[in-house]
Amino acid sequence: MRGCLTLLVLMATILVASWLFLPTVAGEVVDGALGQAGFAGSPTDVSVISDPPIELLAGHADRVIVHATDATYRELTAATINVTLTDVNLINRTAGTVQGSLTGIRISPSSGHLLPISSATLSGSGSAIQARLSLSAADVSAMAASAVTSVAGSAPSKVTMASPDKVTIVVGGITVSGRVAVDAQGGLVFRPTTKGSVIVGPMDLIRPGPSMPLRIRTIALTASGAILTATIDPTAFSG
Repeated sequence: MRGCLTLLVLMATILVASWLFLPTVAGEVVDGALGQAGFAGSPTDVSVISDPPIELLAGHADRVIVHATDATYRELTAATINVTLTDVNLINRTAGTVQGSLTGIRISPSSGHLLPISSATLSGSGSAIQARLSLSAADVSAMAASAVTSVAGSAPSKVTMASPDKVTIVVGGITVSGRVAVDAQGGLVFRPTTKGSVIVGPMDLIRPGPSMPLRIRTIALTASGAILTATIDPTAFSG
């Protein structure tokens, strides 16, 4: 009888301890793993939730919530990041679903052009992440300036847009008209329609690659900016 009582007390102690401490410990582990992968925020807050909490011992969490400000990850910086993962395998680093938002984004790939994004929303599964990117007129102008400078050697003095895909760029006193389009590789390109322009052939604005894990699906221009839909390669964040 005394042995059974001891076992019951031990089990109760384990359950209480798991309820109180495991989520905190798991949060610290996830936060540390993010840091090892190169992610940093000022600050970063990670919440790991599981019901019952003892499931965390098996490496399963119902939800992992990440909130960060002034965040950096490789070539990406963001003013805020709020992401929720569900049905998370903490050991294999997989998730059933992904929901989230980012603001004040800048992607500066080592090979390619600056991509500023005012905000983005994420959705989908851990293996197929969908993104909706909102670019202001200033974002589009900055992206075009980065691309044009690398091609023409000087920054454009003016960039104007018209729905659904028309862009006019003034560079070196020369006006170049054209259209933006998504190519077969998921890149965003500017195709000039002005003959004899300083920009010859399609000009890359966004080119998918190891440092730019976005595959563009659609783009819609307005006078105030652009809306892009894209898929994200989750393997780019495997560390």
